[in-house]
Amino acid sequence: MSFSLSRREWLRASGLLTAGLTVGQLEPSSAATPDELTQASFVDEFEFVSPPEMPKLRARLLANENPLGIAPSAKEAIIKAADSGNRYAFSEFGQLKQLIATDEGVGPETIMMSPGSSDILMAAADYYAKGGGTILTSAMTYDDLLSRAEKFGAKIVALPMKKDYTFDLEAIKAKLTPDVKLVYIVNPNNPTGTILPTAELEAFCREVSPKVPVFIDEAYIDFYEPAERPKLGKLVAEGKNVILARTFSKIHGFAGLRLGYAIAPPDVLKALKPYTNGEFAVSITTLMAGIASYKDKEWQNHCRAENAKARAYTTKALTDMGYDVIPSSANFILFPIRMKSKTFSNQMFANGIGIQGREFDGQPFCRVSVGTMDEMAMFIDSFKKVVG
Repeated sequence: MSFSLSRREWLRASGLLTAGLTVGQLEPSSAATPDELTQASFVDEFEFVSPPEMPKLRARLLANENPLGIAPSAKEAIIKAADSGNRYAFSEFGQLKQLIATDEGVGPETIMMSPGSSDILMAAADYYAKGGGTILTSAMTYDDLLSRAEKFGAKIVALPMKKDYTFDLEAIKAKLTPDVKLVYIVNPNNPTGTILPTAELEAFCREVSPKVPVFIDEAYIDFYEPAERPKLGKLVAEGKNVILARTFSKIHGFAGLRLGYAIAPPDVLKALKPYTNGEFAVSITTLMAGIASYKDKEWQNHCRAENAKARAYTTKALTDMGYDVIPSSANFILFPIRMKSKTFSNQMFANGIGIQGREFDGQPFCRVSVGTMDEMAMFIDSFKKVVG
């Protein structure tokens, strides 16, 4: 599975995995039990810190987090919900589902909440890998679902991306066989930041989903202008076999609060549910903050605008230095660099700038998360020092 990407691989390449974790702890064997694999995926997802000898970061630009934090309205909701922290959430799930359903043009029964979108990705990996079969995707994409499915016996076929670093949907269609259990697409894609044309993606889903389920990871979709973003919920409303995974970790700033959801036909959600931790894995404080944040379009617009401004500044600064930056619709930027990725990462960290470096097919790349304008100025300043 060449050119694939996971947090684990990026972090290993960048020297960020927690000291003391062994390869065995991070790479469970195929004989591991489901519980052990769940625990291992949690390690893959969250257990990383700077080694003790690393200086304190001046700019943390390595995990695609929202540097502006959560909305003030969400903070207020958390404080108010603290008194209910001894209770499980019940009807509150319905409140958020109805908000999402109204925006997406679907019924609440097509929505399943989760602690981040990772739970949905892992559930789909487990379910569609049962009994083997093939999962089709493109190379150089986020592969937590793919690596998990591979552990359960699925064959991963990752086709080359197009020259513009987008998924080659025609190539994927040409590889459809009775053995294919799932098509996996990330849009906008991670780590490239590229997004597929809406009409092209919708036409693909209409043609392919009657034959094979299409799973679309839309973790970064909120950074795309609302009026222009794909509204694929209508396909679910029409009964198409399409699964959309969303998270509050990015534009809402809930990376540490953990909230996400899936939109899919009810029968698909019913099939996936036993493989998830269940909606009760979401705390009532997080859920109430999520309701407030979802309603707070002003804060989302603010975060989107600030992200676009800092992204444009960084892209221009890099292109002015002669670097070919892949156009991004997300909150990170990927571009090829001219020195070994490990050397580059170490020197950037020595300057207090946390980024992720990785090589794909022998070409070193840097993926830098978009921080505040001040943080991106620090990044560019340190980048100039490091690359000479």
